[in-house]
Amino acid sequence: MQKVNEQIGHFFLGIVILTWGINFGVVKSAYQDMPPILFAAIRFTVSGILVFLLTFWREKGLWIRREDLGRVLVVGGLGLGFYQILWSLGLDITSASNSALILSTQPLLGTLYVDLAKKEPVGTQKYLGMLLAFGGVILVILKPTAQFRFSLDTLWGDLLTLMAGMCSAIFFSAWLKPLLKNYSPMRLMGYCMIIGSLILWLAALLLPRPIVWDQIGTKAWWSLGYAILFSGILGHIFWYEGIERIGITKTLVYIYFIPICAVLFNYFLMGERISIQQIIGGALILWGVRCSLHN
Repeated sequence: MQKVNEQIGHFFLGIVILTWGINFGVVKSAYQDMPPILFAAIRFTVSGILVFLLTFWREKGLWIRREDLGRVLVVGGLGLGFYQILWSLGLDITSASNSALILSTQPLLGTLYVDLAKKEPVGTQKYLGMLLAFGGVILVILKPTAQFRFSLDTLWGDLLTLMAGMCSAIFFSAWLKPLLKNYSPMRLMGYCMIIGSLILWLAALLLPRPIVWDQIGTKAWWSLGYAILFSGILGHIFWYEGIERIGITKTLVYIYFIPICAVLFNYFLMGERISIQQIIGGALILWGVRCSLHN
């Protein structure tokens, strides 16, 4: 029974990396018409409301015990709301390649936190597997058109992106697992999305330029719809299902698959070429993840 439960968890996480990998290409064009923080605020507000409605229909309740409310506020506020803000501000200062590479440290950051906090046992093989997979991510991202420029000019953006990765790895994953013993992933996701969206709306009010709603194109709204239904609702719920079924550290290594999905999506639908080092990088990711999952 335990083996079947883990297999279901791996299946759910496979859907997560597919939806999140495609998400980069789908959502990127929407930022031309809509500021990233506003996009995220609308996305998680609508997603949270829909998840709440679906949860109430399935579970006939939305209650959260008072003693758990503080942890839920931290997970939703820091793990989702502040993550989106820090990532958006960081991306505005640094390059997209820097941002993608720094965010790929999330599995290592989350595993180190889990290991130090003694929340799950972490062996040497798991660390080696993650380092190997991270090396593969570097090769996947490092292509001739990639612009890496780690310098004083990008320092603040790089630091903000690193802080975003820490918020996601620690609060969005590790801090939430104890709550899964008492609540469904769907119920927790609804609360986290609504809490995160409130923080995002506060940040959206501070946007330097006014929002011209009638200038937002149809493509941006379609991108928002995908981000709400697939990478938002489906992706986040299945992410928590994976944490519940196979644990935090094994779930985190799936993040390494996201660059592969993004590259394949851009190849098949956007016409971008795949280089030799990206193929080698993909093989290293698969090898490293296999080592981590079989620890």
